[in-house]
Amino acid sequence: MTRLGYTISTIALTAALSAASPALANTTAAELWEEWQALAALTGQTVSATATTTDTGLTLTNYTSIFEDEGITMRGAIDEVQLTENPDGTISVTYSELYSITFSFEVDPGDPPGNIELQMRHENLDILVSGDADARVYTYSADQMTISEGAIWGGGDVVLGGSGGPPAIDLDVVMTDVSSIYQLTGTDPESMRFTSEASIGGLSMALEVTSNASRGGQIKAALVMGSLQSVSSGTVLSLGGVGQFSDDVPEDFDLTGTTTYDSLGFEMLFFSSSDTFEAVYSNAGGSIGATVSPEMVTFDIAETGMSTRFSGSEIPVPVDISIGYTEFSMAFPLAAGDDPQDMGLRMSIQDLVVGESLLGMIDPGRAIPRDPSSILLDVTGQVQVLIDLITIDPETNRSPPGELRSLSVNELRVAVGGAELTGTADFTFAPGQTEPMPVGSANLQLSGGNALLDALMAGGLVPNEQGAFVRGAANVFARPGALPDTLETTVQFGADGSITANGIPLQ
Repeated sequence: MTRLGYTISTIALTAALSAASPALANTTAAELWEEWQALAALTGQTVSATATTTDTGLTLTNYTSIFEDEGITMRGAIDEVQLTENPDGTISVTYSELYSITFSFEVDPGDPPGNIELQMRHENLDILVSGDADARVYTYSADQMTISEGAIWGGGDVVLGGSGGPPAIDLDVVMTDVSSIYQLTGTDPESMRFTSEASIGGLSMALEVTSNASRGGQIKAALVMGSLQSVSSGTVLSLGGVGQFSDDVPEDFDLTGTTTYDSLGFEMLFFSSSDTFEAVYSNAGGSIGATVSPEMVTFDIAETGMSTRFSGSEIPVPVDISIGYTEFSMAFPLAAGDDPQDMGLRMSIQDLVVGESLLGMIDPGRAIPRDPSSILLDVTGQVQVLIDLITIDPETNRSPPGELRSLSVNELRVAVGGAELTGTADFTFAPGQTEPMPVGSANLQLSGGNALLDALMAGGLVPNEQGAFVRGAANVFARPGALPDTLETTVQFGADGSITANGIPLQ
């Protein structure tokens, strides 16, 4: 699907215009066609068509685009593309209704390649191109775009399914209220940049795959997504090069993007003569974003209101899990420098609830309180990057790529079974250490720990002897807090390698 996205984006390069204002440039259809061919070559594709000059512009018949990577060839085909020159200097682009996408791949040596076709169609697709060659802007909108299954052939028994023939596939993907603005800046292939804004009113998918083999099964899947918005930017060379670099990543690699969506629902069912499996997932919205540049890589993903359920013939009981909010984000420097650079990591799972069907197997007596559980870790620090990580070759490099200089735990919270552990910490690390040795301290607080331990012992989940040992160790290495059933401790890491907890040596 990644390759599909890139090719659609490139053909949608042939699709779009500045929605801001009419262009003053007077670009011809022939010039635009030359730009498309050059841009396709820049992004690792080959495009071809029969170009015929008309009174209003250019007609491209038998338009094809071919992309090859790691033994997979993707071929896109459109019967006809019309480029119409408008009086204001813009160009309108009209496609045939059907866009065919065929994936070809080798299955076994000696067998013909396997081929899987997808078919994309559109309703009321409106495309306009404007701007100068060094500031080209594409915009497009469509009431609806659909993707459905096409033919499957070749590939020997693996693709054809043996004597039973190929599997029966029924696919329907529908995107509504599609709009996008795509702008290209510059003409130098080495530095040409793009910016993109896109939105979809809604997306739905239905997939059914039925094996025709004698002991085959059937898979049914459905996905529904609410409105979606995305923004991205970077160099065109980086966009086209994703997944193509066999060795070094270019030093000027630069891509960033963020996508947010309102809601997501997914269901999958598999069944055969001997096995069944069912999964249901939903959330109330989320986001995903990433940045990769020569200086820094960042990644963040978040979602709210997640709920999932698994069941099947190989699962003893249905598993139900819900999470109020989950987040994972990180930022890490990539460029070598003389000074330490900032880094960060944040992980959060809030209001985790596991269904009683699973908990009841572990704790049938309900000794453990069923309070929602939460985990939060927020860490920042500094790292000395010694080698440019974006171009490093892990097979030949034998020296450490970087060294940790400082680490701060800004927030730690673990809540489970009515007990809660919180804490902060600050550490520094000396240069030149093969194994980083922290110097600093961590402050920890535990509330409700004794009550949870009592419940575990009463329910028979923890033997009395082990519970007594844990309670005694806690009283040695921690001190009572200001409130009932609270413990506090300070763990100190010395420059000489010593470690103490509440003043008691640990090593």
